[in-house]
Amino acid sequence: MNTNQKQKIPLSSEQMDQWENDGYLLLKGVVPESAINGVRDSFASVVDGIIRELKEDGIIKDEGSELPFETRLLQVAGEHANRFGRSWRNQVATPEIFDLHHAPLLVDAIGQLTGTDVIGHPVFNARPKLPGQQLTVVPWHQDSGYFGTVSESSLIPTVWIPLVPVDESNGCLQVVAGSHQLGVVNHHTEEREGKFLEVIDELIDTSRIVTCPMALGDALVFHNLTLHRSLPHTTSEIIRWAIDIRYLRDGDHPGTIYWNDSDFKWVIRSQTQPVTPVTQWLEMW
Repeated sequence: MNTNQKQKIPLSSEQMDQWENDGYLLLKGVVPESAINGVRDSFASVVDGIIRELKEDGIIKDEGSELPFETRLLQVAGEHANRFGRSWRNQVATPEIFDLHHAPLLVDAIGQLTGTDVIGHPVFNARPKLPGQQLTVVPWHQDSGYFGTVSESSLIPTVWIPLVPVDESNGCLQVVAGSHQLGVVNHHTEEREGKFLEVIDELIDTSRIVTCPMALGDALVFHNLTLHRSLPHTTSEIIRWAIDIRYLRDGDHPGTIYWNDSDFKWVIRSQTQPVTPVTQWLEMW
């Protein structure tokens, strides 16, 4: 695939072949600027709350209200940012996140990959990766490792979306092309600070590692069985802000860990089923 050309929908036969063979696609320009800005605003509200809490606790004095979104959490909270965790799912379950899942070009692509109505998955993660922060260095894993009991044939595409430009110096993602064909593999908890799940090194075919630099508006879509990781953030003072969201092939099980309400089904696009309104989605949280 030529990743220097803007993505056109529907997906080409070459892209569909790449999805089947490699288990990932880097789609260019499928996320509108308005959706990205909405998510950034949602994240910025969480940063406001974090900084207020740090000030109330007497840890900081200057709230840095004049600082830009890209750097404020780092410059004001610094090392204290770790106490607020590595993902803010519940804090950013907002209409802006709902809208992001509905980005038209992205939904078009997901519908073509699943071949069904477009169904949302409950798992998404807000990802602030600070320079030099070990807590957010994610090792090689499959997303299925986090889902609990889930059929090996289930398709749960992950969509990783940066909110700032990313490359190998500030924590972009890497995937192992074709690794989804391994099926579900065993994971163990890493001993590093993040305590993420990881797989043994012997499963990684280093000749098939693909590094994925991305611009604003791009989306990296990969299979729930595709091995992937994020690189360390080693250079600038700009936080690597990103969000990962997921979809579900209609009829597949989303995993026993996260789907507690068996009656809830998040329908994003359908010709036959009622589309889930944002009010109902917000009640889920």
